[in-house]
Amino acid sequence: MSINKASGSLARYLVAELKTTGVQEEVLAYGLELLFLGAIGLIAVALGGFLVGAPSETLFALLCATLLRLPGGGMHLSSPGKCLSFTALIFSIMGFLARRLGGYLFVQQHITWVVLGSGLLSLAISAWLAPVTSPAKPINSPVLRRKLHRVAVGIAVVVPVILFFMRGRWPSLALAGAAGLAWQGAIIYLASVSQNKEVKPG
Repeated sequence: MSINKASGSLARYLVAELKTTGVQEEVLAYGLELLFLGAIGLIAVALGGFLVGAPSETLFALLCATLLRLPGGGMHLSSPGKCLSFTALIFSIMGFLARRLGGYLFVQQHITWVVLGSGLLSLAISAWLAPVTSPAKPINSPVLRRKLHRVAVGIAVVVPVILFFMRGRWPSLALAGAAGLAWQGAIIYLASVSQNKEVKPG
């Protein structure tokens, strides 16, 4: 059974027990699907991190990217399975590289510049483009768009500051966080470009 069908079945059961409306059933099914996918994605990324010997760095990169993705939006692959696999692979690579590179003195001496570059990239893209949406799930409220924009910009400022203070004691985590933040900034940019191509006439 797919996650979508499982979420729908559980939603119908809860609706029957709670005696709610059909609209609430759709909302509940969508929320349950997001919870299931999020839990499976977290497990997949954690497993990938353990396999490459860098669970902390892998999960921290995911955390920093997710903080920006929630208000900023991003791209989606054609199926949840592909999305989960790709996410686990990318963040495992980030965690592995952060763990290995973080042990070199040369890299430790230049982490400030890495964090600064990541922060400026994510801030510029968030200020310019966030939030991006998919045609299937547009944000129609101007008020909500402004709120998400402010949150995305705020995160693009606050997270690099936190990484800056972490760089001395936890250099590999700071590198992983900077990589995750920069990655999500790039995803927002690519999603915006893809969206513009879809709506371009001719």
